[in-house]
Amino acid sequence: MKKAMSDPSRLSAPVHRHYFKALERPEERKGCWTFPKRIIGSSDWLAGLWAQRDRIRDKPALILWGMKDIAFREQELNRWADLFSNRRVIRYADAGHFIQEEKGSEASREIADFMRA
Repeated sequence: MKKAMSDPSRLSAPVHRHYFKALERPEERKGCWTFPKRIIGSSDWLAGLWAQRDRIRDKPALILWGMKDIAFREQELNRWADLFSNRRVIRYADAGHFIQEEKGSEASREIADFMRA
């Protein structure tokens, strides 16, 4: 998890413990370690969903994105941003994958404003 943070020092010991302890026993982690394989195995289904993307094009969208995410980069952000005609994109230059941990207060305000609009 620390590698997915733009600044690992922002990950406090209690928060890190929360994530680490959530799936403490091996049998609890099965979903996490099979997830990537399942995604790849679902390529046809995902392609079918993507083929229907015009159905959500005009839905209001709020996209919060950590620009230092090691898994999902600007290319993926642009793909989603280009999809929605009614979008607001917030780029956090100093956040990684876990925006809720690195930018929780700011992100919460953005989400609340979006929901009120």
